[in-house]
Amino acid sequence: MDNIADDLIRRQEALAGERATLDTLWQEIAELMKPLRADFTFQRVPGDKRTQKIFDATAGLAADNLAAGLWGMITNAANDWFTLRSDLPESEEAQATKEWLDDVTRRMQGTFAANGQRFYARVLELYADLVTFGTGVFYSEEDAATGRVHYSCRHLAECFIAENERDEVDTVFRRFSFTARQAHKRWGDKCHPSLLRALEKEPDRRFSFLHAVMPREDVARGRFDPAGMAFASFYIDVENRLLLSEGGYHDFPYQVPRWSTASRGLYGDSPAMLALPDVKMLNAMSKTTIVAAQKAVDPPLLAVDEVAVRGLRTHPGGIIYGGLDENGRRRYEPLHSNSNVGLGLELEEQRREAVRQAFYFSLLQMVQQPNQTATEVLARQEEKLRLMGPHLGRIQAEFLDPLIRRQFGIMRRANLLPPPPKQLRASGIRIEYVSPLARAQRAGEGAAIVRALESLAPLGGIKPEIYDNIDSDAAARLLAQSFGVPNNLLRTPGAVKKLRQEAEKEGAAGDGAMPAGMQGDATAGLGDLGAMLSGGGQ
Repeated sequence: MDNIADDLIRRQEALAGERATLDTLWQEIAELMKPLRADFTFQRVPGDKRTQKIFDATAGLAADNLAAGLWGMITNAANDWFTLRSDLPESEEAQATKEWLDDVTRRMQGTFAANGQRFYARVLELYADLVTFGTGVFYSEEDAATGRVHYSCRHLAECFIAENERDEVDTVFRRFSFTARQAHKRWGDKCHPSLLRALEKEPDRRFSFLHAVMPREDVARGRFDPAGMAFASFYIDVENRLLLSEGGYHDFPYQVPRWSTASRGLYGDSPAMLALPDVKMLNAMSKTTIVAAQKAVDPPLLAVDEVAVRGLRTHPGGIIYGGLDENGRRRYEPLHSNSNVGLGLELEEQRREAVRQAFYFSLLQMVQQPNQTATEVLARQEEKLRLMGPHLGRIQAEFLDPLIRRQFGIMRRANLLPPPPKQLRASGIRIEYVSPLARAQRAGEGAAIVRALESLAPLGGIKPEIYDNIDSDAAARLLAQSFGVPNNLLRTPGAVKKLRQEAEKEGAAGDGAMPAGMQGDATAGLGDLGAMLSGGGQ
């Protein structure tokens, strides 16, 4: 037991030493952009002032704006942001399979929104860390009895990570502090005697602990205790080097997304790192401009000597005795530096714009140009959001995919999901994202259909049969999916075929056979649709 505690503490200290330089960079970024997170190189006292180095808040506001934008475009609590699909071809997918997938999706989304929407409150903190420091650490803890999940965003200063051979984060060491009361409530009499003594006299005294989660090398297949779980968990009292508990997880409980790994480091790069030179320059310029403006508004006074200014009253309404000589001339004159404050403000605005662009400020603005058609708005948004695509893919791969899979596993083990249909037992399930940002990335397919109909409209008015080249059913399904129509609203191809056959039988029994020109009229309808789109796309 003691060897395990010593080995894990040494490994955590080694990981902390490797990233010491990065901690210094994060501390500098936090002091200028995220002062409430500035605890990397030293521990601050609660309530300590943290904004002394900030003279311009543009960077912090831009980072918060980007984090809020990611929350609204990727995991918005008011919208469905993911759905489950089967790996089967759509033509082979039974209606019962679709209904089961939709039911499970709704149950999982309800779990994310449960417990006072704790997930959506914590995920905003994750996005803030992601855009500021380039790395975020999210933790989901399972309650085996109820199937509920406790979500939390861990402070990056507490967490140290390691990767496997596939560049995937599979190990997290978290060094944190508990009060004596919290530790005793968590581990009871397993705590060290020194902590138990402090519990009586100093229950709020803080102690340092280590939580280590890593892959288990020798998993005992078929066992239901921690030895049969894929990931091992150890809680250690650091000060007394005591192993408090050993457990495990079926799935990796940490999700560690990174904004970018362009530097080929273990931790991610962030927009704040690129904007740091401009942020430092902007703060220096703002400080200089503030001093220059203060001198212009309240300039220093010129006097003969120090004795001459004793008792000088410069406050509003004050009387300066002896301020004039016998000839009525002023004895004191203000010193005007003739500084160009306007030039300083202009240069500051240039730096502010550079900082905003580093945090993708223009992507989050609404299109405000008047007299734009729906097609033009769609094309502009598609072009702008394409720049966010690589980062969206990384967030999905390193955060949302493992999070949803873990949530599914927790609910399945707690018997909170209905039994799957037979058709799904032999096939897989995949995750499809339907958030606003994901739909914007897929909107290109829908826009291509719209543009094709616009281009064909002039020819379609002359020769309507050219629309026979377009599969209208496939186009309708593709348009519906690209704009995020729920899966249960779309009929299966077999159901559509059956519905049309019934309609044909009713038409034949009522009014006779379908007129020969009916197909041409239907094709002409597609021509009218193309003409409507080319006339404005509204």
